[in-house]
Parts: sequence; structure tokens; C-alpha cells
Amino acid sequence: MKKILIAFVALMMMAPVALFSQNNVMTAHLKNGLVAEFLFKYEPVITFTDTDIVLTTTMGSITYPLANLTKFTFGKKDLPTEVEEVKEDVRKVSFSIDEYTINIDGAKADEAVHVIATDGKVVGAYKTDQDGVLSFSIADLPDGTYIIRSEEITFKILKK
Repeated sequence: MKKILIAFVALMMMAPVALFSQNNVMTAHLKNGLVAEFLFKYEPVITFTDTDIVLTTTMGSITYPLANLTKFTFGKKDLPTEVEEVKEDVRKVSFSIDEYTINIDGAKADEAVHVIATDGKVVGAYKTDQDGVLSFSIADLPDGTYIIRSEEITFKILKK
């Protein structure tokens, strides 16, 4: 623990150079192998408790357990200067219900569609055709609430 605190103090002495930039980044290397990256537009203030590192800005705080970190670093990163154009997906997925028939149109080809009961059991499994179209009946299902789920859509139905 003393080694970690000494390393943090040394890092804190070097941090002021990076902390006053508008593109600060903290990278946390976790013991499980994951790497978390936090961007700060505003100057972060770093504090420590016995068990945590706390990074605070005017926008809020981030707390990380020291026990989960193998190391953390500060640096600079170029932030985007403009918003990229949002491209509209030309495929529009739609669904309709006629009596006890569910109709899906515009989905991906060969996409799996599941009917799930409220207890989590899959009570129906279907696949769209090559055109992304699927029709199936729920007439045999008991009255109740069901979730229709695929990779692209999720909706809830109530059968009475």
C-alpha cells in the first residue's frame, strides 16, 4: 500500500502539467486486464482515501478502488472538434399485430426472433426470411405478457 501511495504522490507532482489542458485523459489499468479511459474537459482534482482514488471535476466525481488498479496514468488526447454527420439507417424495421399474428418487416435477413414469457422462458423461436420478413401466430400461447426480441427490435405484447 505504501508503494502505491508513493507512486501516486510522485505522479501527482507530475500531474499539474497535464491537468490544466482541455484534453486530459486518465487511463486506469485494472487487475482483471481491462483498461478504462476517462476524458476530462475540466481540470480534475485527485484525492485519495485509504481504499479509493477519487477524481473530481465540476461535472462530478469518479471513484475507483485502489485494490482493483495495477496502475493509472494521465496524458493528453485530442478531442473531436466537430460532430460527425449521423447517417440514417435506410432499413426501417416495423411490426404489426393482426388478430393473433405478429408481422415483422424490414429486419435483417435470417435474423433470429424469440418470444419470451415473463418468467424468462423462450416460448417461440423464429427466423426472418431473406427479405427480413416474418409472420408467426401467438394463438396457441396462453393469455399473458410476452417480449418479442431480436438483435434489432424488442417490444412487449399483451395477449388477452
